[in-house]
Amino acid sequence: MLLSKLINKKFNCISRAIDMLCLFIGEDYTFVSERGKNIDVAEYSLHFQTQWRFREKETILLASRDIYIPYNEDVPDDWDFDVIGRPDDLSSVFDVQKKFIEQKMQGAYVAKCYFTESKDLVVEFSNGIIFEQFTPTSKSDEEWRLIDYKLNQHEIF
Repeated sequence: MLLSKLINKKFNCISRAIDMLCLFIGEDYTFVSERGKNIDVAEYSLHFQTQWRFREKETILLASRDIYIPYNEDVPDDWDFDVIGRPDDLSSVFDVQKKFIEQKMQGAYVAKCYFTESKDLVVEFSNGIIFEQFTPTSKSDEEWRLIDYKLNQHEIF
């Protein structure tokens, strides 16, 4: 299973594609897309279209719904969550807090990676931060995937 490859790999960064979380693990890596374009990633990426959160003990640091919440209450009526690259006062909680998470995660590596009895994913980092994914349905469906960019392998969960 690809999950075992994540052990002892460093936290790299997080990003999002609309509301899909991309959690990059491992060393920087560049792959060539099918169209011949160089794309900078990390060795591994977990793509989540399900509920997730980063926590430190009982404190939630960043969670999936933060993508939909404006960081500042004073935003235009037509504010839309999916715009990336705005100033902080017009961005989502996710877009502002991700900077804090990335600073806090510098030098951290994956210490443990496992599934709970209900098949939720837990990734424990060396600095005590825990990433948790929650399956929000009783029916089997794709909730997330793990990508190994070096071997061009996708494992769907």
